[in-house]
Amino acid sequence: MNPKIQGLIFDEDKQQFKIRELEVSITSKCHLQCNNCGFCIPSQPSPSLSGNVIEELSASLSHLKRLNINIGSLGLLGGEPSFNKSNLELALKAFSKFDNINRIEIVSHGLTPQNITKESLKLIDKISLSIYFDNKKLITLWEEYLLKFASHIELSLRIEKVWDRWFGEEVVDDEKAQELFDSCWYRKHCVTLERQRIFMCSRIPKLSQDKEGLILDSTTSFDDILNYLNKTEFTNSCKSCIPMMGLSTVKAGVQPDNRIHKMIPKAIQFLTSELNEKS
Repeated sequence: MNPKIQGLIFDEDKQQFKIRELEVSITSKCHLQCNNCGFCIPSQPSPSLSGNVIEELSASLSHLKRLNINIGSLGLLGGEPSFNKSNLELALKAFSKFDNINRIEIVSHGLTPQNITKESLKLIDKISLSIYFDNKKLITLWEEYLLKFASHIELSLRIEKVWDRWFGEEVVDDEKAQELFDSCWYRKHCVTLERQRIFMCSRIPKLSQDKEGLILDSTTSFDDILNYLNKTEFTNSCKSCIPMMGLSTVKAGVQPDNRIHKMIPKAIQFLTSELNEKS
């Protein structure tokens, strides 16, 4: 029998509890409007309560640090994290100050390299590009660009052809919900911070089920985090978790128009110009 998934694990090497992968959305906006978007674009709720998402996230991260919880990888998402270049740079500068974060990752559609500044590149450990376009030249330019200007960055190419379906009316019974919860991929990879709360998976906050999250404030204890992330019984959202039901997949990255193809030339032009510029 496979061990049950836990959101908070004990790192034997560091003798410290850690969250393997923690996701934060620094914007709810994206250039794309993919069918069946897992981030609920264009209807994603705001990731902050106050409107100052970086300040809120920094406060939440401070509470995790206060509780001596390590973060294996902090993933910056959106929306699209590079939607606003200055916002991305400010977020990276703020989050890079936390010494309990081992790695910072950007998850992007790869169509706006011009919005990731050279200063931002210095603070990124990994860039994951979700490829929804058939353009080998753009992929090669990304590889050459990072090799020249930020060789320390690990580049991961996610060639997305199909997705798990995200939306639907299907609901499972309690027994099946428990089975989905025990084997949940999202609880292992997508613990999420949004709206001053920690969530055991990204689906819950994207669907605005904030009551199923745990508020992070000065009164939150380590046991609160442990009991929440490592709880043994399913939540109500598990009963309607379409992605974990093993249903038919859908084609990834489908747009209502040809916006991807309009964005590709600009990305190619920027990367080519940077690579050809004399030092």
